[in-house]
Amino acid sequence: MPVTRSTHGRKGRHPVTIDDPATLALLRSNDQAAWADFYDTVAPDLRAFIRRIGGKDPDDLLGETMVQVVRDIGRFSGSASELRAWVYGIARNRVIDEARRRKVRPVEVEPGDSDPAAAGEFEMPDLATLSGLLDSLTTEQKEVVWLRFGADLSVEETAKVVGKNPDAVAALTMRALKRLRALASR
Repeated sequence: MPVTRSTHGRKGRHPVTIDDPATLALLRSNDQAAWADFYDTVAPDLRAFIRRIGGKDPDDLLGETMVQVVRDIGRFSGSASELRAWVYGIARNRVIDEARRRKVRPVEVEPGDSDPAAAGEFEMPDLATLSGLLDSLTTEQKEVVWLRFGADLSVEETAKVVGKNPDAVAALTMRALKRLRALASR
């Protein structure tokens, strides 16, 4: 699903579609207006993702993420449709680096089975309710839920971001949604 945001009526600026090949070409050519529009498009959701997966200073981590994206866009070998997952992967790595600096241990996951969201077995609550419930999840479960439903990444894209196989991502999603369903029904 393309992610497009308004550029708040700035003269000469147009909304950016993050998975458009033209956007990627403009970013690679260091077009400053395209970078500003790209930032306006990805920053709000990326900041929320960073906050939700445990980043203690989301604004700093967002800044570090964007600096790395700008620096490494020339080395990005993926297609425009893979750009969003690549950016979220960088943000995730920044949060992990921050946690390591603070000496916070990552949460381990157990293998599991299928993805109930893909099978249509779970109806997502509204984001305001979900936000309150997410604190009960493990760090990895929060991460997967935000990537899958907040960033609208597929299981495969999410797997690339978190460095797990798609089955592990599906299992994490299933356990997270079961937990959320149990909490929401209370």
